[in-house]
Amino acid sequence: MRVRVIAGLVGLILSSTSLAGTFHSVGQPGSQLISLSEHGRIGAGSFFGQGAFRWTKANGAVLIDRYQAIQGMNSWGQPLAGQAQDANQSWVAAIAYSNAEFFDPILVGGLPGAQSVDGMLSAGYDVADDGSVVGLAYNADNNAVAFRWHAASGISELPRLNPDSYSRANAVSRDGRVVIGWNDTDEGYRRGVKWVDGKISEFLDADGLQVGEALGTNRDGSSIVGNGAGKMGNEAWRWTAATGLQAIGIIGTGSFFDQAYAFGVSDDGNLIGGGSGAGPERKAVLWTPQTGMILLTDYLAQHGITYPDGWSFNAVTAVSGDGLVIGGWGYDPDNAVNSFVIELDNVRPQQVIVEAHGKVFWNDIAAGPFAGVAADAPVTMSFRMEPKGYEVETGKFVRYPIVLPSFRLQAGSASDTLSGDVPFPPTNGLANDYPRSDGIHIFDTPLVTPATSMEFELFNPGGDLFDSVEPNNINRTFGPGMFEKVGWSVTEGQGGQHVMVIDLESVTIEDECSIFCGRFD
Repeated sequence: MRVRVIAGLVGLILSSTSLAGTFHSVGQPGSQLISLSEHGRIGAGSFFGQGAFRWTKANGAVLIDRYQAIQGMNSWGQPLAGQAQDANQSWVAAIAYSNAEFFDPILVGGLPGAQSVDGMLSAGYDVADDGSVVGLAYNADNNAVAFRWHAASGISELPRLNPDSYSRANAVSRDGRVVIGWNDTDEGYRRGVKWVDGKISEFLDADGLQVGEALGTNRDGSSIVGNGAGKMGNEAWRWTAATGLQAIGIIGTGSFFDQAYAFGVSDDGNLIGGGSGAGPERKAVLWTPQTGMILLTDYLAQHGITYPDGWSFNAVTAVSGDGLVIGGWGYDPDNAVNSFVIELDNVRPQQVIVEAHGKVFWNDIAAGPFAGVAADAPVTMSFRMEPKGYEVETGKFVRYPIVLPSFRLQAGSASDTLSGDVPFPPTNGLANDYPRSDGIHIFDTPLVTPATSMEFELFNPGGDLFDSVEPNNINRTFGPGMFEKVGWSVTEGQGGQHVMVIDLESVTIEDECSIFCGRFD
């Protein structure tokens, strides 16, 4: 299996930058971007007919061989959910990681007793941070039904309100508890439903009427969006536990077939992306509480975000969790179907605060401030790092300079700082998808105390710490369970014959002014 950069990509990518935001063309005719990661730094989707891709700013669009489609991803783009072929050449739900070039597709498979229909057993539509995959599969009765899969429990059919009807799961919350999609009525049309901890219920508007399918959910399932609401059944809708289900409008073209769709929603529920209209005349739209439904082109104009002449936007199909990035597809200046990613705000680079906590596990250091610090003594390391670093490999591993006066390592009542008397400034390295794993690395670095140094290395094999090596907007706290290997120690003496080993309790990476600093209203 190979993952290759799509030929001619570099020359085809278009970008336009303004003070407010940045437009990126995926630059691939026939592409439809469907999903974005938590901070919008990874995108994924499919091509008409067959083929799947993964997109980043650093590497552009990369074609994932042997996958027919990609429909969704978890917060960090590890893994992607889609379809691949099994040993019998049937298309089945599958997941792909960034190291897919080294491994065969990871197959979810089909439901027990199912026979393929038109060469298909199942299709993955989304994947949660806990590894749960949801989508559509044929059961032993050859009915298309919603399924849920997890490596620990296998694949199972989700309940239906009508046992003889069809259903599909379109998306899943990040913790895997809330699944949303549709279940046919007795009359054969799709109605929106959700499964919470496996129990199904339907969405009803304020008048108790059914609405069309649920298409997107935020991180915890507290904001869900879809289509088929309103008096004419043609408006997009938004549901929250506080407000219930509300129609959020339609922008029509004058056609009898006009429909509005809401495909993606931010974690706070206040930015929704979709499309409104009919067929090729459909226009991409956004919704916010302040603007209501608005054409994407009008929204971009109001916020000073420019894009190349000739683009026509058909749909916003993905919204990043933080609400700062949107993605979708439309028609490029050559009138070819193509995909785009738009950063709605160029965030000012900020210093990043790193703070780690732990306890002393072992200590036989004989000299210096840490001599005699007892086991179980609390340990805190804190520092700031610059947002611009030294790239080792684009989009994979970057060393960020540590602001020396900000560094402090304290164990019990003893403390020390990093030495500036070194050939190169001390750095904290961030690894992302390298080729799958993530990591945080301060390699063996001298402290001010002579003949003493510190090392702090954390390895995450699943690649689910962050969706980029860019430190701004990470804003997360990680426990030791996130890491396969933790190396935190202070060594003293020639050859490091004395050592203080520290057990990690948590590490936090946070922007200087936290999430959304400097974002426009």
